[in-house]
Amino acid sequence: MINNSNNIDINNTDNISIDSNHEIQSYHRKNESLEIDSIHPIDDLEKNIDNNYDNDDNDFTKPLSRIESIKSVRDEIPDKFSGWGLTSVIGCAFFNFNTWGANSAYSLYLQAYLRDNIFDGANKYSYAIIGGLTFSSGFIMSPFINYLVGIIGVKSVILIGIIINFVAYMLASYSTKLWEIYCTQGVLAGIGMGLICVANIGIVPQWFKGGPGGKRNLAMGFQAAGSGIGGIVYNIGLQPVLENKSFRWSLRAQAIMCIGLNLISLLLVKTRNDKIKPVYKVYDKLIWKNFGCLCLLIWIMFTLFGYVVLLYNLGDFTRSLGYNQHQASVVSTMVSVGVIYGRPLCGRIGDIIGPVNITICASWLVALFSWAMWIPCRNYATAIVFAMFSGSIMGTIWLTLSTITASIVGLRKFGVAMSLSWISVASFGFASPIIGIALKKDGPQNPTQYQPASIFVGLCYFMAGITLVIVRSWLISRNKKANPEKDTEDDVLEINVTFKEVISNIFEYGKV
Repeated sequence: MINNSNNIDINNTDNISIDSNHEIQSYHRKNESLEIDSIHPIDDLEKNIDNNYDNDDNDFTKPLSRIESIKSVRDEIPDKFSGWGLTSVIGCAFFNFNTWGANSAYSLYLQAYLRDNIFDGANKYSYAIIGGLTFSSGFIMSPFINYLVGIIGVKSVILIGIIINFVAYMLASYSTKLWEIYCTQGVLAGIGMGLICVANIGIVPQWFKGGPGGKRNLAMGFQAAGSGIGGIVYNIGLQPVLENKSFRWSLRAQAIMCIGLNLISLLLVKTRNDKIKPVYKVYDKLIWKNFGCLCLLIWIMFTLFGYVVLLYNLGDFTRSLGYNQHQASVVSTMVSVGVIYGRPLCGRIGDIIGPVNITICASWLVALFSWAMWIPCRNYATAIVFAMFSGSIMGTIWLTLSTITASIVGLRKFGVAMSLSWISVASFGFASPIIGIALKKDGPQNPTQYQPASIFVGLCYFMAGITLVIVRSWLISRNKKANPEKDTEDDVLEINVTFKEVISNIFEYGKV
């Protein structure tokens, strides 16, 4: 079939034989024509085949295409705090500073709205819905945001989010009716936040390795610490504006700070999409039916219920002890102080013992603190210590969600799996503030009003830990069957683990 001429046409050929100097395996390929223009036909044939299949995310024919194993993909990751890896960590930390950190300041607005009854016809549930809309309106669209990233790029999506976020807070500062604040500080701000967070969450994992010897959890810890610093700056910085001016000027100040810092952050980040070749889809069957991914949704539910109820009620609980607005904001700020040292520490420990293991420990510690410290708390000092302790570990989900997801699905379909997780964040994030308000007892202000909330938070974090115990056992069982030297990420996703195998590995040691 192959002549000595430089131009060779192969059409509908089932079997290609090469002489002893150019041996090659048999390739089966129909209805395609490959033109080879070289004195080394074998090299060019393989190159053409690679190029033909590498760009198709939906069709993988393993004997023909060069699909990299899990080990080979991992070996190419720099895993260094230098160059673009370092600047990307800093940039993503600032994104957290201006999204999750700025959003934590809503507890200040919530207290002001409840105290001054600013909007006619509103009640405590009306104001809780605003916080829920901020969580849900953007993240509920995460599969489409992920698809949009594949079309116009990560930075373009983040830029759109930055602009929408700025417009949302500026318009909110001019709101005079309840529906207007719903649309601006709720829906529009949530969409901007969702575009920024969904687009940037996959940047840092591309620069750092997970698993034994990797630094991914530590890097994600530094990134997540940005929300803690942001919580301090926005809570302390906006409190005087709220007291001396109004909530309107506070929203304007927040809008200006966010757009300025977010634009700087955009210049610092860079992806490795050219190396990773991530898949951008709205739906992927292997992801949506994967047992580990579905268990993560249950974990997110329990964690979000506990996290948001605690975060949004701690300031008002301090006021119920008889302290003023400023002292209440200090207690809320202590949560962010805990985040600064807690998340990098949890990240470093996570690199040693595994992200799932550290998250289980953190979840059960928050449950213990909620029952042992929050319920009997009756003074300012205890409230501050509780806020610092719980704040350091209660948001571990924002550190380990991405690393656990990457350990389950890999990097190529990481965005698809995270989109599924963001839908869960949106759904339960919307309900959480409403549940928190509903759990507060009616009547004269006193600390016993928050006893149901503290019990609820403890139970949620306890069940979150139980859910991750199941995920941990499933991961150990699946990893025993996987072959990192040969298996691709899709091969690993298709591995079946029986219920008996999960139960048998619950108490087995594993760094997962």
